[in-house]
Amino acid sequence: MGDFTTLISGASGTGKELVARAIGLSRFIPFDPDKQRFADDLADSFHALNLSALSSTLIESELFGHRRGAFTGAVSDRAGWFEVCRPLGAVFLDEIGELDVSIQVKLLRVLQTRAFQRLGESTDRTFDGKLIVATNQDLLAKIADGSFREDFYYRICSDIITTPSLREQLDDSPEDLGNLVLHLTQRIAGENAQELAADIERWIIKNLGADYAWPGNVRELEQCVRNLIIRRDYQPRSPAKNALAADARERLAAEFLAGSLTADELLSRYCTLIYSRTGSYEEAARRTHLDRRTVKSKIDAELLAWLLQGR
Repeated sequence: MGDFTTLISGASGTGKELVARAIGLSRFIPFDPDKQRFADDLADSFHALNLSALSSTLIESELFGHRRGAFTGAVSDRAGWFEVCRPLGAVFLDEIGELDVSIQVKLLRVLQTRAFQRLGESTDRTFDGKLIVATNQDLLAKIADGSFREDFYYRICSDIITTPSLREQLDDSPEDLGNLVLHLTQRIAGENAQELAADIERWIIKNLGADYAWPGNVRELEQCVRNLIIRRDYQPRSPAKNALAADARERLAAEFLAGSLTADELLSRYCTLIYSRTGSYEEAARRTHLDRRTVKSKIDAELLAWLLQGR
């Protein structure tokens, strides 16, 4: 099964990493009858990396490793996750949709040949483990706009799993609301969880309704539980604010398609959009290939406020 790359797709907060970990830790491990033990240890066989939190250079270093002096700060040789991962282990790459095209090319080679090189080296090394990737984005749409390679997509889609939203899960099994509330309450409150969870579930059904959409999925449910434990109240995100943010994005798209923006206006709006999504001038600068100070100077405060509505 290590030859099959698993792609997990689903909205944020639907447990994609939990699914990835379950898959990575459920691989077949042979038992050695002579030594009376399994041939490998699961304890450190799953390696997770959130791609959206790292720059391109750091992603390459984390995955492929590097040689001393390969870049500023590389003070010693370092093995990457592809090298550290044992044949029965797994590497999990979250937010694969955020990956730069240049690194997609390198990952494509790893999946095709199982070979890679440390940064600053020319020696081929072998990755024998399983690769699991996840995204909350529409990769087919990203292929259409040129930000995701089609050949790379067809290397990672041999096994696709879609994680359901919390609303879909509850539509299928309404009793899961009580089970999830109890589980979360036990983690937070400990001994008094049973009685407390029952009170929380009754509050949710009475005040939010059994058909509440849970746009934030399980993460929202967890914060709802925490709010109810602390102050016996929970105010969900305002649909009106959601509408404002959606309207801002629609106006941006309409202006772009109409060709009504100057180059400076286009750059300003784009920098603002990227910053609203990442919350980091450094990350916005990396994505736009601009200086951090340039990105900061281009931020449209009014547009940013609209884009952040409802978050």
